[in-house]
Amino acid sequence: MCGNNNDTAETQAVWTALKPAMSDIMDGFYTSVRATPEIAEKLGDPDKSVPRLKSAQMKHWDYIFTHDPDLEFEARAVRIGEAHVRIELEAQWYLASYGRLLIEAMPALIKRYKFSPGKLPRAMQSLVGRVFLDMIMSYDAYENGVVRKRGEEHRQENELTSLRGLANTVSDINEVALGMATLSHNTQRATKNGQAISSAASELVTSVEQISQTSDSAAHEANSTNAAVAAGLDAMMDVSKRMSDIADASQQSADNLADLHDASEQIGEFLSVIESIANQTNLLALNATIEAARAGEAGKGFAVVANEVKSLATQAAKATEDIAQRIDALKAGMLTTQESLSVSRQAVDRGQETIASANERMQSVGDGIAGVSGRMQEVSAILQQQKDASQEIARSITGVADLAVENEAQLKAMSDTLQSSNDRFSKDAGTWFNAESNRSLCEMAKIDHVLFKKRVVDTIIGRDTWALGDVPDHHQCRLGKWYEAIESAKVRAHPAYKALAAPHARVHAAAHAALKAHADGDAETASTHLSELNTSSRQVIHALNDLSQALQNELKDSDRRREVRDKTRQESARVEMATGSKAVVITDVSTGGFGVTGLSKEDVGKAVRLIHDGTEILGETVWADGDRGGIRIMRKEHGHRG
Repeated sequence: MCGNNNDTAETQAVWTALKPAMSDIMDGFYTSVRATPEIAEKLGDPDKSVPRLKSAQMKHWDYIFTHDPDLEFEARAVRIGEAHVRIELEAQWYLASYGRLLIEAMPALIKRYKFSPGKLPRAMQSLVGRVFLDMIMSYDAYENGVVRKRGEEHRQENELTSLRGLANTVSDINEVALGMATLSHNTQRATKNGQAISSAASELVTSVEQISQTSDSAAHEANSTNAAVAAGLDAMMDVSKRMSDIADASQQSADNLADLHDASEQIGEFLSVIESIANQTNLLALNATIEAARAGEAGKGFAVVANEVKSLATQAAKATEDIAQRIDALKAGMLTTQESLSVSRQAVDRGQETIASANERMQSVGDGIAGVSGRMQEVSAILQQQKDASQEIARSITGVADLAVENEAQLKAMSDTLQSSNDRFSKDAGTWFNAESNRSLCEMAKIDHVLFKKRVVDTIIGRDTWALGDVPDHHQCRLGKWYEAIESAKVRAHPAYKALAAPHARVHAAAHAALKAHADGDAETASTHLSELNTSSRQVIHALNDLSQALQNELKDSDRRREVRDKTRQESARVEMATGSKAVVITDVSTGGFGVTGLSKEDVGKAVRLIHDGTEILGETVWADGDRGGIRIMRKEHGHRG
């Protein structure tokens, strides 16, 4: 954009005429500004800001009126527009300032040209033309800046809203995923337990069947025993009857012995009589012998008879004595027999009592065995029912185990789908993530944090393999690095910032402890640390929400972070300046500018137009060291792709 030298010569003459009055015009302008609350509040401390602003404006107008509309001219106009965008001055006040300048400048210019009225119209045209040119260019920059700023803010806010929604979605979905992971773990345990129970139930069915068979055998044996007891009772009854017969026979024998004893007593008495008769006969025979001897021959025959009688009497006495001895022996035998019969009778009586008692016991045993037999038959029937029920339970448990296996497969498929969703969410989050915004990093940290927790859980339930040595601590993760890199004292003093450190450290400590317990095979301890991880994780999410809210409100001025630069660029470009053009190489790019090689220290502060790949960018050199340098973007044209 260039003008001719005649136009510049006229504007230089106008500025020469106008410059002496500009100090008073500026004083009047800022007095009016101070009296306008809507504008005055944007000045800050007027005693410090007004002198600086007046000096800057005088330099600006001096250049505008004394130079052709070149690249620096355009850059100065753009800087004016940018300044008003920064202080968020409304457009009407911005345009009114130009109107106020013209209103104040025209009388001063008329006064200067009162002795040259022919030159006044041309001077007026130059004044208005140059002021309007500056106004149009700066206002264009202002409008572009406002639109760009609002668009950028809107884009960033939309991206932040999208990122926040995505973070909340990831958090919510992965809460479900964590529950699914736990359910999957429990399902695996249930499958194993179900299979074990199914095997146990099958063994129970076999055991019940064996017990039932044993019960049936026991019932049959009880029936046989009961029959044997009944037969024994019959035999005992027969024995008892035989014992009664023996008792009767013994009694009869005792009675007969008593009669025989009486008869022997009578025989004894008869023997005594016979013995007495024999003695008397023997005595008579002795006397007869004596008398026969006295008679001599006459008595010889009588003596013979007497001797015969004596011999018979002696024999009778001996026979009687022998019979008496035999009767005594018989009586002694009968006494012994009577005693034996008495003992036998007592034994028979005791035997009858014993048999009666045994009969009673055997009857009781028989009744008990009959009851046992009935109960065993009942038990056998119950066991048969239990066998059927156990078989049904075993079938049901087998079905449950099969269903658990199917559920595990479904959970695995759902987990894989969720993992794919997480990968897709992470990719989308990378698109919406603004590394220069602390609020954006809060939302990204929530996503990182949730996925960190999920990976720990997946490792413990066997769906991932995350070595303990590869797990970052709370200083090495993105959240930890960002947290510790914040330099703003205002942010570091905020309660939401302070509330984040402790639960974040606990999350990583619990994760390490859970993974170590898992590696050691201590499932119970791993589960305890997972619970601690989950609790601390929720506290981290809550603290990040609070900090993001604070960065949106009371910490709004601290939301922007140091620009993140893409240092992967190596693109050739050309820089145009008022003094000529240079070939440069773009080495890195940020949202605010470019790093290049090929600039000199003399280029610092100069307006440049960076041209590369069909894109033109108006900017200014902000630093250079003789080799490398930095260009601040002032305006992008043709849709800069960096």
